[in-house]
Amino acid sequence: MTKQDNIKVALLLGHISALRDHTTSEHNVRVAYMSCLFGERLNLDKSTLQALMKGAFLHDVGKVGIPDAILLKNGKLNSDEWEIMKTHTTLGFELIQDIEWFNDAKDTVLHHHEKFDGSGYPDGLKGDKIPLHVRMFSIIDVFDALINERPYKKALCLERTKNILKEQANSSFDPDLIEEFLVIADNLYNIVKNNTYDELKKKLVDKRKQVFGSNT
Repeated sequence: MTKQDNIKVALLLGHISALRDHTTSEHNVRVAYMSCLFGERLNLDKSTLQALMKGAFLHDVGKVGIPDAILLKNGKLNSDEWEIMKTHTTLGFELIQDIEWFNDAKDTVLHHHEKFDGSGYPDGLKGDKIPLHVRMFSIIDVFDALINERPYKKALCLERTKNILKEQANSSFDPDLIEEFLVIADNLYNIVKNNTYDELKKKLVDKRKQVFGSNT
């Protein structure tokens, strides 16, 4: 398939996720855009930046296999429900594993809930055993979850969010990457809060054309 065809597949997978849960669709757009800005902050080469953007957009695609009673539950999950929810990482990996163009996104889909101290899932990867772009994305993923309302929580303010990220440096997150992220955290917060979903989608399309080529 051409690059344009592969991007259409990625957008289709995102649309399917949105049909299950509209908050997942909005989250995917925000984290894909913020991930690119974080990657540019760290001067990632183009291939790594592409991997980061693809993985960020597709990271929760496995949630299409999670039952509605769990995925859309209005409240915290119990322990059994949480174990089922955790399978979205492996379900997502299985969904895209045979699509060659997504090879560089598979690490993010499978490992975005790994933690720097090795206490994450599904494989308990630790430190630099977690690829750089996945360590970067895990920060963006949690940042977006904290600053936005979810069915089970209210949105947190920027300062509280930054404090949580600082507190979890060395445990959940790479401390060097947290330090870099906090430099741009205020700007990312303002972008998310001051743009509509449609405006952010347009920004993401513009950024995608910069990273993957103007004809995408």
